[in-house]
Amino acid sequence: MQNLYFRLLPDNFCAGSSNSSRVSAACQGKLPLHLLRRVAVAAILVTVALGQSAKLSASVGVNIASPSPGATVASPVQFAASATAPAGRVIDAMRIYVDSQDAYTVDAASINTALSLGTGAHNINVQAWDNTGAVYVKTMNIKVGSSGPYEQNFNATSQWVSQFSQPDGAILYVPGQIEPYFANIGAIGMTKDPNRMPEVVAWMNWYVGHLNWPDKWGLYGTMYDYTVSNGVETPTYTADSTDSYAATFLTLAWNAWKSGDANARSYISSISYQLDVIGGVLIQTQQSDGLTWARPDYEIKYLMDNSEGYRGLSDLASLFNALGDSAKSSYYTAAATSMQNGILSMWMNGNWAVYKNWYGQLIAPNMGTWYADASSQVFPVLMGVVKSSDSRAQQAYAALNAAWPGWPELSFNSQDPFPWCLVVDGAAAMGDQARVATYINTVQSQYVNSGFPWPFYNAEAGWFIRANNYMLGRGL
Repeated sequence: MQNLYFRLLPDNFCAGSSNSSRVSAACQGKLPLHLLRRVAVAAILVTVALGQSAKLSASVGVNIASPSPGATVASPVQFAASATAPAGRVIDAMRIYVDSQDAYTVDAASINTALSLGTGAHNINVQAWDNTGAVYVKTMNIKVGSSGPYEQNFNATSQWVSQFSQPDGAILYVPGQIEPYFANIGAIGMTKDPNRMPEVVAWMNWYVGHLNWPDKWGLYGTMYDYTVSNGVETPTYTADSTDSYAATFLTLAWNAWKSGDANARSYISSISYQLDVIGGVLIQTQQSDGLTWARPDYEIKYLMDNSEGYRGLSDLASLFNALGDSAKSSYYTAAATSMQNGILSMWMNGNWAVYKNWYGQLIAPNMGTWYADASSQVFPVLMGVVKSSDSRAQQAYAALNAAWPGWPELSFNSQDPFPWCLVVDGAAAMGDQARVATYINTVQSQYVNSGFPWPFYNAEAGWFIRANNYMLGRGL
């Protein structure tokens, strides 16, 4: 792919993951939160000067979210792209050229449209113009072919998960229960389907409307789980984590923005303050080693949570950059870099540590245990902490496949009944299309063709939508 160019925290701040059965190894005895805050902020600010100006300038230009370069896709081809101009300029228009022919033009800084293309190879050229007349160009090649079962799975899963969206915007986990972490993951998958964007925006509005000011731990911008009875939503005054709930919402916001949906962008622009507060949730529990606790009262630093935290902070930095706030973008980039360095320190010569305990000890995975040990190994590559070409990503993925060679056929169901669709997204991040195809066929047989029986739920749907989106050449 070719791309050419022709806060600190508010004064009023005080101070997980997909299963609740945390490893019970946390020890108590903690520093006062105001001291931890100072240590964490000091550690983060050390990295601000490390190349941030170059990173921001690299974001100028055209970004094509879908389709992926070199992908084989089905017609009609879904195009999603956006453009960013340097500070002080604005994007006036964008255009898609297919095989040097003008195919679609919009007077905006983003494109989200489907184009019918003939079978075979095509050259794609996406251009943008700013108010000074400068032109930004990105080119790539794609191939149009058969969609196999993937479009069917994508549409069926998207339609199925939409039933959990409630009139007030809430997304149910099961009848009578709202778990925002799961809803965030489901909604991230829903951003891949333009038909679901109203439900995505409604969920984001529900989430923002239920933020804690503060919560029982003294943090602002966190979220509790809720029960629902006779239409009445009641907070449980607890959550599995504070870090992953915040992180996945930030990633949802960035994915919604990248969709190019005008209503989503308008809404996200209106909640920049709340997004900053939610980002501060991660900052408040981030420690001097760059890693975040699962909760203020649960001082364990999980590989899964921190990988999600890195992704969320990086996505918030990208979002503030898109909103034109370079100071906040730099701040959250520095926090993400600090967390990334902390995660890299969890490498244990062949595997990623499952977590780091209160004493600073790394706890190695038992690869014969599916959750949280073996399944955690895909999180760094899935969340972009490391690239698929990184030797650590390759070793960890090889270890997973060696320990669980039958995972694409759900062999782990001997220990855990859930389909664990996030693992196939990890395989997709590794570029392992063969295992992705096998896994999707398995889930199609066991779940899609049977009407998505339990334990398929909203988060599984979000991951599965993304896996099929990947196989359609539209990325994760």
